[in-house]
Amino acid sequence: MRTLTLVTTILALVALPVKAGQPTRTGRFSHDQLVRYAEKYGTPLYVYDGDLIEMKFHRFRSAFAAAYPKVKIYYALKANTNLSIVALLRKAGAAAECISLGEIRIALGLGFPGQDILFTSSSKSPDELAFAVENGVTVNLDSMGDLENLIAVVERLQKKVPISFRINPDVDPKTHRHIATGHKFSKFGILIAHDEFIAAYRRALQCPWLEIKGIQSHIGSQIMQLEPFIRNVELVSLAVRRLKKELGIELEFIDLGGGLGIPYQDGVAPLTPRTVAAEVGRRLKTELADLGYLPTLVLEPGRYFVGDSGILVARVNSVKHTPYRHFINVNTGFNHLIRPLLYEAYHRVRVLNGTGKLGLFDLAGNICETGDILAQDRLLPTPRPGDYVAFLDAGAYGASMASPYNSFFMPAEVLVRHGRDSLIRSRQTMDDLTRNQILLDELR
Repeated sequence: MRTLTLVTTILALVALPVKAGQPTRTGRFSHDQLVRYAEKYGTPLYVYDGDLIEMKFHRFRSAFAAAYPKVKIYYALKANTNLSIVALLRKAGAAAECISLGEIRIALGLGFPGQDILFTSSSKSPDELAFAVENGVTVNLDSMGDLENLIAVVERLQKKVPISFRINPDVDPKTHRHIATGHKFSKFGILIAHDEFIAAYRRALQCPWLEIKGIQSHIGSQIMQLEPFIRNVELVSLAVRRLKKELGIELEFIDLGGGLGIPYQDGVAPLTPRTVAAEVGRRLKTELADLGYLPTLVLEPGRYFVGDSGILVARVNSVKHTPYRHFINVNTGFNHLIRPLLYEAYHRVRVLNGTGKLGLFDLAGNICETGDILAQDRLLPTPRPGDYVAFLDAGAYGASMASPYNSFFMPAEVLVRHGRDSLIRSRQTMDDLTRNQILLDELR
């Protein structure tokens, strides 16, 4: 086995079970529970802690409600679009932030009214815009082209629509480059620089079918430092003051996006909603003191609500030793959890029922790609074929980004609430895999 640095060894040891015979836990689940779910529903399997999702929503909302007088919390559906999870958050009091026609339809179908849906895609089709307008959805516009497309739709439909604009404040969120959205080279938003946002709002004022309601700025995802949130407040507040002074616009809401991160590694202290809310609320009230009114503060987390609630459980197919690397081969891959490949993301790993000799392993998926390594250099008990491993913190951008690549079936999903486990997505079948494909008669 390879030599470990002291730091790597210390971090990896956290993954080991405590004394033999004592129960071990992964999040709020015991390892025995996860093994039971795996044997009951099969693997690969996503398991979600519904009680944790609900608790984190209430914790987040309470923190901001204590720091600012008017707050509205949206859930970013892209993090996890399972119907039961979205419905759980709706029941808890969330509104819905949507990226696509499909997400809007999910929200409407689950009972979200149009006024509680925000459509924020950076590239909206005419059909998507028309559907949003017809259903009273607030459209968050990303560019001048986006604005002109909406104007063409509302003039044709002769129907008013509430709008906001996504601005780009050029703030470094200090996160991975693929999830940093608020810098000036990003594809997202209308730049504050060069007064592009003033031109956008001025153009919107010229169309009687557009009801200007707000301003939005989402600077990135998985943010673990306070400073980017503060800088975003300062720049958005400046834009709000200028809109009133120069165009006479009084906005109903200021949307500061989401982005609050979660710890993906052991020993990392989280940035708490209370810390962010206290500073954001204080600075927002200070920055807007001379405005004459306080707009509603809108926030739209996704990962914070669902990320650490989810665990991907997989079966060990085999253990492979070479002179250079040692692999635990599992029955899932980047088709079911793409974050390690796409974002170079780290997910903690637990062997749920292995008691073998400690070894340094790579967790290798079953996809026919060299890059299908879900975790590297993890000190773990050597498992046996048929044992189970768990990938932690997989509730956000796990199942929602999964695919049937290599014709592997999509995983089943289970929600655990109040001690009861319920299937919320059945495992894909061969019929599901080939549905909507058409085999030409001449090729039969």
